[in-house]
Order: sequence, then structure tokens, then C-alpha cells
Amino acid sequence: MCGISGVFGRPDGETVNRMLATLVHRGPDDEYAVTGTDFSLGARRLSIVGVADGRQPISNETETIWAAQNGELYNYPRVSRELRARGHHFRTHCDTEMLPHLYEEHGVRLVEHIDGMFAVAVWDTVNKVGLLARDRMGKKPLYYYRDGDALYFASEIKALLRVPGFERRINFEALHHFLSYKHVPSPLSIFEGITMLPPAHLLVYRPGTEPEIQRYWNVDFSATGEMAEWPEEELVNHLLALLRQGIERRLMSDVPIGFFLSGGIDSTLSTALAAEISPQRIKTFTLTYGHGSTTEGKEQDRRWARWAAEKYQTEHYEERVEFANFPENLRRIIACFDEPFSGTVSTYFLASLIARHVKVAVSGDGADELFGSYLSHRLAQPLARYDEYLRTGDAGLIRPFETQTDMLARLSENEDWQWRAKLFVYGDEEKATLYAPDVAERMRVFSSRELLRRDFSALTARDPLNRILEGEFHTIFPDQVLAFVDRLSMAHSLEVRTAFLDTDVVTFVAGLPGHLKINNGVTKYLLKKAALRYFPEEMVFRKKEGFLMPVTEWLLGDLEDYVRDTLSPERLRLHGIFNTGGVQGLIDGLYRSEADYRQVNKVFSLIVFQEWYELYMFNK
Repeated sequence: MCGISGVFGRPDGETVNRMLATLVHRGPDDEYAVTGTDFSLGARRLSIVGVADGRQPISNETETIWAAQNGELYNYPRVSRELRARGHHFRTHCDTEMLPHLYEEHGVRLVEHIDGMFAVAVWDTVNKVGLLARDRMGKKPLYYYRDGDALYFASEIKALLRVPGFERRINFEALHHFLSYKHVPSPLSIFEGITMLPPAHLLVYRPGTEPEIQRYWNVDFSATGEMAEWPEEELVNHLLALLRQGIERRLMSDVPIGFFLSGGIDSTLSTALAAEISPQRIKTFTLTYGHGSTTEGKEQDRRWARWAAEKYQTEHYEERVEFANFPENLRRIIACFDEPFSGTVSTYFLASLIARHVKVAVSGDGADELFGSYLSHRLAQPLARYDEYLRTGDAGLIRPFETQTDMLARLSENEDWQWRAKLFVYGDEEKATLYAPDVAERMRVFSSRELLRRDFSALTARDPLNRILEGEFHTIFPDQVLAFVDRLSMAHSLEVRTAFLDTDVVTFVAGLPGHLKINNGVTKYLLKKAALRYFPEEMVFRKKEGFLMPVTEWLLGDLEDYVRDTLSPERLRLHGIFNTGGVQGLIDGLYRSEADYRQVNKVFSLIVFQEWYELYMFNK
């Protein structure tokens, strides 16, 4: 695991070193950079595989191909053996070393022959070709910036801000979408000129030409494969076999590995499978709230985590998270993203505690997004059947929303992207009234609703649930969920892996019909069937709480003064983007009435933007 930076098209070791200095948290163990006649490439290293000899960037035998990567290549043992059999010579035990040799065999298509979580950079000194690529799911980030005939790139935006002559200007299209999505959707960034490479894409760069960007992998959610017809018992067997394989791949490490153990089925099943596979006793970590913030659900989490730790004889740790000094911590969190982000941020606190013990942790991330768990997932089938429900009165068609028919009526639309757009934090019309008049005119050309429509127009699925899962898998999942897992764990030099995002697992689960994911209102249906092989029904089917900071309670309570100060007319005038009267009306409404999470999300997104602006644009 590392942070990488570099430039194709010119030698600029001085700038690359300045960029690397911003990425120490991604790789505190080592720093190294190389410069040739028309490139510079560097990496900060978190030593996990090939600890003793794994310095990168690394080259082939003749130093004509150089490579660096941020991530882990789980098929390194097999591929390196195959390359050696074809006559390639390896000097280290580092997985990055297979990249220059794969390039010799396959050119820029090398990315089709690696599997894992990665952001890869390769430079061919003979043909003057640069390659950038991101992993299939989008776990590892990679940004780039074009400066004349040169292409600068890095694992995080903050590194690119060090490029000489770069001017910080807000990308207003990115800001417009952030207010709807809680994040900036790729390939945009909040800064004009800086672009994110999308997941499962590669970029080929030849100095003097435009970068060539292409998708190299996709996943099929159409549920037309023969496995969709298998008996349920066989599907469970196959799922467990794939998860075991995914766990085994993620045990590749020369340092100890820990496991998140939340007490829910995703992380607990990963722990159980690892305990079966690992020759060593595994370490597990349960994070709990402090006394003032705990809930009955969190206490149940602790109970079941302890049960699993005892059953599987893990080396178990419980760490208490005390959420204090929220405004100060919020600024630290925003600095991890370098752009506005108002999604989940509790991983920042979890990772800081786990990183005291290990460099690598395995989580249950991805299970919710593949099998269906969130509100948008639970709504997909009931909304698709809503008209039939109105005709027949059969409440089973809309389970588990039988008592929430008013919400279904409010959301119901002819097409799924239309109702999904109603779940935005801000709709386009709301944003138009929120902007200052001159900004509203500038924003008229942008539409978050239209962006969502375009994304849904390319879906392969026809099943109602699979369409929502597929749409979010390519957008919200990498840009928001995987983004906060990566940025907030790497802020503490902790690498997080998950077997649920193994390529074989994703391909299998994506191709299952929706009724095997949410069945009669039961979320993650097939996964729960698999979990019953290991855990009692009481644990598998209990209501689960996410590990979220109680932001709603704070903003509605002790933080009112902070909210009003941060969004005061004086501070809003630093940028002049918003109608100060409209913002004050939102805040007054929040504290004058019975607020719900939607109102809190609206105000919180504005707070995040204001804090980001003052950190990055006002106090540069």
C-alpha cells in the first residue's frame, strides 16, 4: 500500500518530491522517486508485502519500463510464477515488480491481467508511453492534471495542488452535483483542471496528444446467467466458496492482519471464514460508542462481536470511540478528501484506533451494496410493484413499506431514475433558489437529475433491484462509500481490504436476480442464508445499526452556535455563492421545527462546503 505521484512528458523530480511530501500518511515507511529524460515517478510506501526489499518505483531488468502502484495485487503469487516461467527475472518479493514485466508481455493491456485494489502508473522509456489505471471496483483513487504537454498524477488531490503554476479555481459543475450527492462524482473534482480516473478505466498518455481513456472491465447485472437458476442451497455453497477464496487472497501479507468485527453478519462472516483458513490466530477489533452516545443496537453489536471472538478464539480488542471536538475533527476529515464530502465519516475514528495495532484490516465493505440494504435498495421492488398494489390492494407487493404508503405515493414515478433523484439531498430546483442570482445563472447549464438519467440509461439490468444496485455500483459506491473507506483509513496509514469486492464474488452476486438479494422485505437474503451456516437466527435476522456518528443529534443540540457561526452571512460572503437569506431560512427551519435527517443533511452539506472553502480557497 502506497501513495504515488509522478509526471509523464517531462522530468520534474523536484515537483514529484513536493507531491510525495503531502502523501506521507499513505506510506510512512519509505519514500523513493526516479527521474528520466521525460518522466518522474515516485512512491511513499506502507510496507506490507515484500517488506525487506519492496521499494518502488521498480523497473524491468533493463530499466526501460518503470512502475509504481498504490494497492495490493492479490494474484501476484500466480502471475509472478507464470512470468518467471516465461524467462522474466525478479529481484524482490514485492507485488509491484510484476507490472513492468506484464507490460513487456501485454503493453497497456497489462491491467487486464492483474487483480486486486490498485492505482497503477507505468512509463515506457523507449516508446514514450505512460499508463495510468484504477482497479475494477474503484477502491484506490487516482487523479491527474494536464499542464501543457505534461501529465501530472497522484493518489490524492492535495499532491497536485503542489504543481507549480496550478491555480485553485472552483469547478462549479462539481459543486452543483456535490450538493445533491454528498460527494463530487467522478471524473470531476472540485478543482478546475484536476480529473479523477474512473474505476475500471485505463489512461494511455503520449506527450503531445490527448490522453486516451477507456474502460477495460465491466460487470453484468442482467441476471441472465445459468447460475441464477441454481437451487438456493447450491447458490449458498458457491457464495461461501467464493468468499473463502476472497478471504484467502486478502490474507496475503508479511505483517499481521486485523479484522473489523462489528457484530453484524458482513464482518462476522469474514472473521469466521478467516479463522477457518488462517494458520495463525487472527486479531479482531470491535469499536463501541462512549457512554453518552451508545444505543441498544450498539450494545447488541458488542454482545455478538464478543460471542464471535470467543467462538473463533480470536485475539480480540474493544476500542471505545469518543466523538469529541466535532468541528475540529470535521476540518481534519475534509483535509483527507481535499474537496467537499458530507457522507459517512466515522471511519476516520475507527481507523485511528485500529491503526494502533495493525497496518492491514479486513472489513465487510461491499456486502450492503451488492446484496441490497440501503433505503434506495429497499424501495426498488415496492416502487416497481406500486401500481399493481393500487389495483389489487395486496400489501405483500410493497413489503416492508405496508405502513408507509404515503412515502411510496410521494416517490412513485414512471422510471426508476426519476424516483431515485427524489432522494438527492438537494434537487436542482432547490439549488437554484439557494444560489446567489449570478451563480444561479451560471449553474443553469448543470443538472444533477440529468446526470443521474444518463447514468441509468447505460444500465444492463432489467430487474428493479438490480437496476438500482448497478446504477449505484458505478457511481455512489466508488465515489462515496469506497472513497471514505480509503481516505479515512489511509489518513492513519491503515490499509482496508474486503473479500466482498473480490472480482469473482462481485461477478457472481451481480448476476443473481433481485429476489435473492432482497426477498419479501428481507435484505441481503442470500448472504443471510449463508450466515445461518455459522450463526444463530437471533444474530442473523436482528435489526442492524450502521456505525455512524450521531451528527443529527449534535447539529440539533449542542452545535447550534457552531452551525450559525459557520454559515453566518459574513462568512458566506467570502465566496458569495449562496443566497445568505435562503441559507439563514434553512437554519432557522432546522431549529424551529421537528427536523428530520433530510433537513440536517441539507445544512450539513453547506457546513462542509464552507469549511472546505476556508481551508482550501480562502486560507491557501
